[in-house]
Amino acid sequence: MRFLITDEKKNILPDVTVSEAGQTEDGAALLVIHAMNAHETVHFEWAEPMLDHVSVWHPTCGRGRNLPQWFHAQRTDACFYRGAPVLATVRAYGNIHRTIALEDGVIGSSLGYYVDDFSENDTVVFTADLRNVPAGYRALLRIDKTPKPLNDALGNVWRWWTERAERAVPVPEDAFAPLYSTWYSYHQTPSQAALTEELKLAADMGFRTVILDDGWQIEGAGTKDYLKSGDWVPAADKFPDFAGFVKDVHGFGQKLILWFAVPFAGFRTQAFRRFRDKLLREEKGYINAGILDVRYREVRDAIIGTYVRFIREYDIDGLKLDFIDSFNESPDTPPFNDKMDARTVTDAVKLLLDGICAAALALKPDFLFEYRQFYVGPEIMRYGNLLRVCDCAFDAVTNRIGIADLRMMTRDIAVHSDMLLWSPEESARNCALQLINILFGVPQISVRLAEIGEEQHKLLKAHIKYREENRNVLLHGSFGVQHPELGYTALWAEKDGKKIAALYGETAWRPEAENEDIFNAAGGESMVLVNEKGSPLQITVFNCFGEETHAFTSSAPAIPVDVPVGGRVNVRRQAQEAQT
Repeated sequence: MRFLITDEKKNILPDVTVSEAGQTEDGAALLVIHAMNAHETVHFEWAEPMLDHVSVWHPTCGRGRNLPQWFHAQRTDACFYRGAPVLATVRAYGNIHRTIALEDGVIGSSLGYYVDDFSENDTVVFTADLRNVPAGYRALLRIDKTPKPLNDALGNVWRWWTERAERAVPVPEDAFAPLYSTWYSYHQTPSQAALTEELKLAADMGFRTVILDDGWQIEGAGTKDYLKSGDWVPAADKFPDFAGFVKDVHGFGQKLILWFAVPFAGFRTQAFRRFRDKLLREEKGYINAGILDVRYREVRDAIIGTYVRFIREYDIDGLKLDFIDSFNESPDTPPFNDKMDARTVTDAVKLLLDGICAAALALKPDFLFEYRQFYVGPEIMRYGNLLRVCDCAFDAVTNRIGIADLRMMTRDIAVHSDMLLWSPEESARNCALQLINILFGVPQISVRLAEIGEEQHKLLKAHIKYREENRNVLLHGSFGVQHPELGYTALWAEKDGKKIAALYGETAWRPEAENEDIFNAAGGESMVLVNEKGSPLQITVFNCFGEETHAFTSSAPAIPVDVPVGGRVNVRRQAQEAQT
């Protein structure tokens, strides 16, 4: 494999080398990158034959998985606070063609891919860029050429990343409990009176965790920005007795996670006035806040102190740590000075997160920390135990893709959906489709339960009940995907003899487990069960409310089944002696 190694001006870099370093147990090649001198950018590229490529996958690709031409390469940008340095090209049916990953999840990097049609030589080009490379830098580049499903390839990368790193926080089973969020349902207008009644309903439906999102700290009307965020005091007009509110939530059998925009000191806060000379920058417009410079220990201590105060005074159970990716360096970032105790922003954020986790876990060992895409790299992920799909209100397909991507990439964290949102007038069947699209992640719901109709209420309660009865399979079982290049036409999980599948773009399915549920989210009113062995199958059909509609037994090689949209089919194999 020949590498072209250049700087940002395309000058050859003879002081940067790539050499072989053996291979991993699963057969991936390991290469050592060694930069003898410091460089602003080191660019690597190598060409391979244009054979058997169908799609590109990386942690931030979302729904864009196309094979790009040279003028618009696919890229995955990564650093400590955003993305993860891994990219894969995919063959038909989801097997990998190549997976490339960088060992270093901290340094700024970019992995890329493009079709080299311009040179007319039938090649594709892989690229890797490293930014602000120090002298003496060494890192491993992992290249996997062994045919295997994308899910397996990414699992191997995750294990390679994490085998030498311990989690900063444990992952308690509470992280997998159904969760009610106030964000879409209340935005910046939550109140103690309304939520106390709402969370009674949520508890009755089976929601065991609550996120109180933005707005709890804003007196009066919301501003749709972060102008008043940073002092972190419960708004007296909304929560006149915040301690009493938390006590009520606990009385409903629920855990309370409290939202904080970690980096922000809004322009109308005492925090902004206090730390105006200790900011990374000021952001006007959508943010309207200063971005705190956590290279100063005083700033970090203030942030950590706030969270400790809320745990001690109010007995909260978790933190939603939002906007961590705003802790980034820019051309406006002030230079290091002798009043700082961390030389880089990344070093300072590590110190901050270490401090937050240590302080919270010392008070509550099962404390919850919610993160979201796109801070999903191997270094920063050590600090979270809940990981949510990035905001995609009402977009079931993006939610499904996000959950599948995160489930494949991680193996030791609770993957959550973005909050589900729908109109009170929406049909139960369409609500069921949203729920099935997030079947393999922890459900976060953000609709006003007091305002939904009887059918929606019945649907949601039945769905949460099913999920909780099958949590071990859905969230802890082995996870499989079909056609990642098409946005996952089917997903499934399996454990202890039970398999649960959901069909999103498939109308035929081959049941293989002794006990298998197949959900219909493909849009039609039927599916075909492929039964090549001709063994007798006991088939029971349920509607979206979990109510049985009909049942029959068949040994046919292809069995058409009428099943409502949003419903499911249960298939059980009868013992061989029962065939007579």
